[in-house]
Amino acid sequence: MGWTGKKMVWIAAGILIAGILIGNPARHLLFSVRLALDLKALAAGSDGPDPAVAEGRVSGRDGDRHYEALCYRPVGGPASTAVVLSAGISELGCYHPRLVALARLLAKRGLMVITPDIREFRQFQITAAPIEQMLFWHSRARSLEGGERVGKTGFAGVSYSGTLALMAAARPAVRDRTAFVAAVGPYYDLKRCSRGWFAAGSEGEWQGYYPTRYYARWVMMLSALDMVADDSDRRWLRRRLQGLLEQKDPPDSAPLTPEGERWHALATMRPGRTDAPLAAEIEEFLSRREYTDLDPRESLDALRCPVFLIHGAYDDLIPPAESADLHRAVASSRLLVSPFLTHTHPVGTELSRPRQVRAAVEAILFSCRFSGALD
Repeated sequence: MGWTGKKMVWIAAGILIAGILIGNPARHLLFSVRLALDLKALAAGSDGPDPAVAEGRVSGRDGDRHYEALCYRPVGGPASTAVVLSAGISELGCYHPRLVALARLLAKRGLMVITPDIREFRQFQITAAPIEQMLFWHSRARSLEGGERVGKTGFAGVSYSGTLALMAAARPAVRDRTAFVAAVGPYYDLKRCSRGWFAAGSEGEWQGYYPTRYYARWVMMLSALDMVADDSDRRWLRRRLQGLLEQKDPPDSAPLTPEGERWHALATMRPGRTDAPLAAEIEEFLSRREYTDLDPRESLDALRCPVFLIHGAYDDLIPPAESADLHRAVASSRLLVSPFLTHTHPVGTELSRPRQVRAAVEAILFSCRFSGALD
């Protein structure tokens, strides 16, 4: 690109930024820039404790259910806005270093952040049950230390839990009392996603390790293990799948039935091959057991609050088309598809300067609108 082209890019960026300043109070822009700088530091690996943030473990009971969470709040004074921020499916759950870092930086910017310790996620279960815990902490925000001035409470979720956050916000009990929902890398159609996770793909995907989409394949297979007839097959496959998810050494080998061997082959075969009939059987099994409860489409019409959808343009687990479909279905939504992100991590490749500028302006504009929802 010549000088004239570069000049036009910067002029366009200036016009957009001017539009942000005209349409939003300066403090929203300040919030957005600070948040962007914090996220840049987070992407670079800065995730230590912050003296401006108080954090601790909280617990509560809802009937016979006992819930626990981590709570982060600004030290400078009581927060006026709270967010229930849920992790994706991972054995670390709310203790995942990146989620902890994100919670700290949001608290540093004045929010009370509650990250539920959702055991189902830490056990790699796909279920709608965590919605109840999200609702519990939404109702408890003002009763927590530092929450006495909380006037607004929202939901946020990462990956799979991003869609559950949308479904939680649509519940009749809270939909008129929820200030916003933010979802990072959520799904719209779980069946469509699973077909991609079980697809053969190309042999070129193999770089000495399994592609990211295999993570979801293993989670789905764990959730469908009741299909396997032999008890010893199920026990061994459970250990093997959990080991793959946690990047641990495989369990000692054990004799498997032909069915068990077939399942193991589907879990571990390299890209370029698949077992389409078995994948279809797993999808049908989960459709009867889980997928209906995890379909967000009926909930979307009931949403009353602003919705903020963030998706990586290079998401290698849940395609950005999923957030695009959510955006089309929710009139009050804003969508940011960022070339800086894969699923939840920074993109490793260099972007051209014009694309960096355009993406940065889009992110600041999006953050300004998010800041407005916090008022």
